Amino acid sequence: MKIEAFAPGKVILFGEHSVVHKKPAIAVAINRGVNIELTSRTDNTVQINVPLINYSSQSKLVNKKLIYELDDQNKMITDYIYEVINLFEFEKGFNLTVDIKMYLGAGLGSSAAVTVSCMKALSILAGKEMDKNTIAHEARNIEIKIQGAASPIDTSMSTYGGIIYINEEFELERINFDMDLPLVISNCELTGNTGKLVESVRQKYVKYPQVVGNIFNAMQEVAKGAKNALEEGNSELIGDYMNLNQGLLDSIGVNTQELSDMVYMARKFGAKGSKLTGSGGGGCIIAYCPDNIEEIYSQLNNKYPTFKCEQSDEGVTARIIEK
Repeated sequence: MKIEAFAPGKVILFGEHSVVHKKPAIAVAINRGVNIELTSRTDNTVQINVPLINYSSQSKLVNKKLIYELDDQNKMITDYIYEVINLFEFEKGFNLTVDIKMYLGAGLGSSAAVTVSCMKALSILAGKEMDKNTIAHEARNIEIKIQGAASPIDTSMSTYGGIIYINEEFELERINFDMDLPLVISNCELTGNTGKLVESVRQKYVKYPQVVGNIFNAMQEVAKGAKNALEEGNSELIGDYMNLNQGLLDSIGVNTQELSDMVYMARKFGAKGSKLTGSGGGGCIIAYCPDNIEEIYSQLNNKYPTFKCEQSDEGVTARIIEK
């Protein structure tokens, strides 16, 4: 049997950091993510390949299971793959290639996309195909096990796709959306520490509750306005709200010189809106480019790793190529 699967990554469009303080946010699944190729074998060997990190390893099934224990001190993207494999029993071995088509550790939901895509493909091979609700639940459990804590945003985006509005109660609502969302994502290749950045913002909030509280309130209004703009297909407003959100993120200290340079470069060459995405301190920017995407992509790609993408509406998919 040969199976192909795909799960999308995600970006935060609006509401980073303020969402931690019970304000709304908006995330979108993107059509860049993780591609899976899974082929059954006639022996008990399990071959895992992850080209992006030059990883290749063979193991043996024992009583239909692959025995794997997490190393708490050395977390790797491969942990998610093995934890998914641990969910199932297999009659024979298999070759699994996990082709990650986005940046690791850059706020794009790579671990969730790896987990969700592997789960969809491996559940089919094991004869226990999972529906999307089960995948979202089990994938989040794996992220919690490995990371210690995990929001449902990344695994939900990889599973269901589309654009979601995270409300003040941290409930996920799908946004009714009927327009293209052409994006350029560019990586400064520096990694921010999410925990430290979240804590630094919290400390500012404690020290300056009125000021930072009003910034969070402004972020809330941006997210609400952006939700309406997305539902109405108003590209001018979407761009304006992204730029406003970037200024608010800068004001709470999570921007960097590199990210700022990239944001303004994107705008210089025609982006309607551009901002950092994720916790900041490094990672990626996103640029909304309904008019001039090739020029913006080319200019950013001359200096930084960059790719073009759009929203992914259907989430995780799989198909059997050979039976």
